[in-house]
Amino acid sequence: MNKSFHYLILLFVLISCSNNSIKNNLKSKSVNYNKLNSFIQDSLPSILTLNQNFNQIFDPWQGLKTVESTSKILSSDSRTLTYFLESLKLELTKINDKQIPGKLNVPQVIGRFRVYKTEVLKINSNKIDLKNIQKFKENLKKIIISYNALISMMNKIAGESLESNENMETVEKK
Repeated sequence: MNKSFHYLILLFVLISCSNNSIKNNLKSKSVNYNKLNSFIQDSLPSILTLNQNFNQIFDPWQGLKTVESTSKILSSDSRTLTYFLESLKLELTKINDKQIPGKLNVPQVIGRFRVYKTEVLKINSNKIDLKNIQKFKENLKKIIISYNALISMMNKIAGESLESNENMETVEKK
């Protein structure tokens, strides 16, 4: 009986030690959200904004508010970023690139919007772990770069459009 008691204690010690190593292993495999937050704040490019002087050209596009919400990536807490990205994906799927209104309905804007939408849709934010955190960071960067390219082109097209309208008004007055 004494021997079996010693074996039972030994078995108990072994089991408790193995559980501790499993817990430590799980802790080391989780994502460090503080590092991810630092990456978002320090390593992502700054977000461009639409030129407010061209609001009469931008305002007719209903989906533009969804696109502009991309700027919230930089201010989001890294722990809630996945929820924001999933919401952005759902909203972007509702936007049809064939319905971009007015002066913005040009191949340069449509193409950049499609690239931006593709980058957002392909990011795998459902499962962020140590295996895919680097890919997640790269995809975040691609989203910001494609967003900036879209906004830059929209500002350029809107500026050229207003400039050509002013030139036509000047010609008509003469």
